Amino acid sequence: MSEVTVDGRRTLPVASGRTVAARLWRMLAGRRLALGGIVALFLVEAGLALVFPLVIGSLVDTVIAADGSGVPGSFWWQVGLLAVTSVAAGVVAWVAMRALARLAETLVAELRESYVGAALDLPRATVEAAGTGDVVTRASDDIAQVSGTLPEVLPQLTVSILTMSLVAGALAVLDPWFLVGFSLTIPLYGLTVRWYLRTAPAVYVAERAAESARGHDVLGTLTQLPTVTAHRLEHRQLARIKAATWLTVRWAMRTRIVQNRLFGYLNVAEALGLLAVLGIGVRLALTGETTTGEVTAAALLYLRTVAPIAELLFLLDELQSALASLSRIIGVTTPPEPLTPNKATLVKHPASGPSEHGAAVELRGVDFAYRAGRPVLSAIDARIEHGTVLAVVGATGSGKSTVAALIAGIHEPTAGDVVRRVDPRRIVTVTQETHVFAGTVRDNLTLAAPDASDAQVRTALKQVAADHIVDLLPDGLDTEVGDGGHPITPAQAQHLALARLALADPLLVILDEATAEADTADTAVLDQATATITKGRSALVIAHRLSQARTADQILVLDSGHLVETGTHTDLITTNGRYATLWTAWSTNRP
Repeated sequence: MSEVTVDGRRTLPVASGRTVAARLWRMLAGRRLALGGIVALFLVEAGLALVFPLVIGSLVDTVIAADGSGVPGSFWWQVGLLAVTSVAAGVVAWVAMRALARLAETLVAELRESYVGAALDLPRATVEAAGTGDVVTRASDDIAQVSGTLPEVLPQLTVSILTMSLVAGALAVLDPWFLVGFSLTIPLYGLTVRWYLRTAPAVYVAERAAESARGHDVLGTLTQLPTVTAHRLEHRQLARIKAATWLTVRWAMRTRIVQNRLFGYLNVAEALGLLAVLGIGVRLALTGETTTGEVTAAALLYLRTVAPIAELLFLLDELQSALASLSRIIGVTTPPEPLTPNKATLVKHPASGPSEHGAAVELRGVDFAYRAGRPVLSAIDARIEHGTVLAVVGATGSGKSTVAALIAGIHEPTAGDVVRRVDPRRIVTVTQETHVFAGTVRDNLTLAAPDASDAQVRTALKQVAADHIVDLLPDGLDTEVGDGGHPITPAQAQHLALARLALADPLLVILDEATAEADTADTAVLDQATATITKGRSALVIAHRLSQARTADQILVLDSGHLVETGTHTDLITTNGRYATLWTAWSTNRP
């Protein structure tokens, strides 16, 4: 496994060639006999294709021997043999290519499913470090590159290799000197392949990584468009997209330069090889050691290898691009180490429940900065006791969401420690940006618990008072939602996300403004749902509405990244500090 850095940003891991080969070999388990049969068919097709130059050479000798005395009877047998072998070669090639393409498509489909499953299981810290653009680009462009290239390239690659092997044998049968002439070109092709394999892989991997970086900037701008416009970052984001696009173009041009040099080397090698074979053939013909027909057959046989060799090296170009994509896909399906190892400490405990000793989560003197010299949090101390709710309040930009990200393990602290005594698999975060997946409502909810029954789903809906949403839908749990499906409001999407959270049954809940989309009519219902989902669980609530903070066991008040107050709602109101000011401003004219 290796990481690629583009424009200072680390991407998801890229698998090594050995890892790719090992993974493909495992995927071929149970299919290797079929693959052997397909290779045998290609061998037959390559052998039949060599009949043409040998028969043509024989025809030349037959015509010369006739010397105008009429058409010999063997002539028609030779012509018939050409027709039969041509048809037979075409039929065998068609069957073999279909079989290999079907096998390749099956493997690609399994690889696609494996990638989607692995991508969904990626730690959020890994996705945040690499960027969603890298994840999406691998799921779209790289999968398309592999599925569009390998089913076409593998049959041609197999035919090319087998044809060259058989041609070498046929030249040796005609006369060993022909094989010598053919062998003179091998060092040239070897040098070409060596240069190409040393140059091309890094260029193609860098091109794919540049495309991922561009995807990250484009997707980041589109998904965070309200923030971009609110902070007037349009010109900065457009400049970043432009820079990423030009970087992609530059790497694309470098791949074209590599291709053009490859074709130039191929043309030189082909010309020198043909001259060598013809020169040897003429010398042998003049000395009577071979016939004109054999020289013709040798030249045609060499030309028969020129196309496969050129095609083989040309296919290397497409194959390199496909393998670069394949290594990026397998780099995700093979579990990597996290891109940003978190310095937070996880205290081991039985998976069945929390640790008996200490708080569920502790922040000890935590500092954090997205950029060096620009701290977002400074000297934060906080505790979430087992079974209690900690609310974090403060003005926009005070660092609330950053605290949530640190506790969730998305970022590592710049200084200080984050100690968790909760199994990471039992920590669930719900943010303001709730995604509705294309599928049924049931599919959306059971993402958190794939084996959940309808009864369990409905229990979770009732637990957060979201059952009325499903009852209003035309087909209930079977209603198609998401892209192209039945529309649901952002508030309903967040309500259903709370039901999904109930199905997940976490030990630690992190709600980062998870009900911010609620309007006046939904506020009380969603606040009650939040209270229900956090009851009996350790929870961190980034409070969009102070009514949620009011019911919390403990409240942290942040101001410009500093912890300015901590206590219960009653205590903080009594001290008449920052929280009391926020409460007065928020509660004025509210019932």
